[in-house]
Amino acid sequence: MIRASLTAARLVGASERIEWTIVREVAPLLARSLPGRPPIDMSPEVQRRVREILGVEDPFAEAKRRANREALSLLPRLREEVARAPDPLAFLLALAASGNAADLGSQEDFDLEEISSVREPWGRFDYELLRTQLAGATNVLILADNAGEIVFDRLLAEELTRLGKHVTVAVRGAPTLNDATLEDAMEVDLAQVAEVITTGSDHPGILLSKCSQDFQRRFRDADLIISKGMGNFEGLSEERGPIFFLLKAKCRPVARELGVREGELVLKAASG
Repeated sequence: MIRASLTAARLVGASERIEWTIVREVAPLLARSLPGRPPIDMSPEVQRRVREILGVEDPFAEAKRRANREALSLLPRLREEVARAPDPLAFLLALAASGNAADLGSQEDFDLEEISSVREPWGRFDYELLRTQLAGATNVLILADNAGEIVFDRLLAEELTRLGKHVTVAVRGAPTLNDATLEDAMEVDLAQVAEVITTGSDHPGILLSKCSQDFQRRFRDADLIISKGMGNFEGLSEERGPIFFLLKAKCRPVARELGVREGELVLKAASG
């Protein structure tokens, strides 16, 4: 969270003095409040303070727009690859999981061209179980994660729609880090292929108790849930139901919890 806070400062060209102000405020806040709480539960408080110090409503806004534009430029090539894939759904799950690397919370920059071209190995791939549950599903809910990455999720939503499913994609209710919001969904025309809703929360992950009543109802009514990213895994790891976590394990604690190596892709059933 300290790294993400400094990334926010650098994205808006803040001075080194401002960076030190952020560190001096964020580090003690985390030391006092974080032990015993999920990190994503602290993130909104931290990011609100960072925005106050910077005097900027959303320091990640331009970086998100840039990522969305870059990802959209890749669509023609990616659609050709989907058309050639022996199993389009498996291909798109790998692409969507790889896209989870588009995370400015864990790094200062990323290259979507490279992310979309390089596939890390699967550390866990509960694909047959997903296919079995998908066969009996009508309503599929995708819990989105980052901007840019959401374009890869759009391709996955297109495929699920082609398979006869009603697809809903949930984005964050307000800006937080470089997570996708309604503005990002509009930029990538996500509503053309899926119903778009928000979590009603500015947490960078799903904590059901902090989400809107409407989102909680949609979550409970879904026949199948594809949960993207580490933040959503962190918030939902104790939940049970038709949930499949789809992500790249970008840090040691998450990799250890999932039983995979750091950097590997994961498709894991919540009940597995």
